[in-house]
Amino acid sequence: MNKDTLLNDQHYKTYMKKVHSMISRLPKHDQADIQREISSHIFESLNNYPETTVEQALENLGEPQTYLSEWVVTKKLEKAVSTFNPFRIIWGLITGIVKHGAYAFKYILFGLLYLFTLAFGSLCIAKIIAPSHIGLFIYPQGFTFGFNSDISNAHEVLGAKFIPVCLFITILLYMVITVLLKMSLSKVKERLF
Repeated sequence: MNKDTLLNDQHYKTYMKKVHSMISRLPKHDQADIQREISSHIFESLNNYPETTVEQALENLGEPQTYLSEWVVTKKLEKAVSTFNPFRIIWGLITGIVKHGAYAFKYILFGLLYLFTLAFGSLCIAKIIAPSHIGLFIYPQGFTFGFNSDISNAHEVLGAKFIPVCLFITILLYMVITVLLKMSLSKVKERLF
């Protein structure tokens, strides 16, 4: 079967309308990538199995809603991760939790990791507000890092260096978590098609 025959097939057109309605909120180039990938998959299926009809190839592929919700979430998160924009990443994770229940645990876990990172960043602000109660405190029986209301018998080690240390840890955690999320998305993408 040639591409023109496929593109003019009524079953194909109906299927691609469903696809388009599900991906219409993505950027145009992402929509084009997804449509091209699906068309290529259908075309290869028809060429590899010449006895297969377009309708059968579409049935083998499955209804768009069975795989596109995961693909849309993956595309949104890929875009967010590539920009390292924390607001887009959090919004993508929320979308993943709501729209793709199968991976909700993974998205919740990444969300918690980002929340943990935010907690480190907030320690920088807290150090400015309550400098005597925020820091790295050494006690005879151990140490604490962060806020501590009881600073008797404690020696604060970092002092003014606490803020740069917290900023460094925050940035490092953010970068590592974002790279891990990016790697996770690439594995999902490989599995999709």
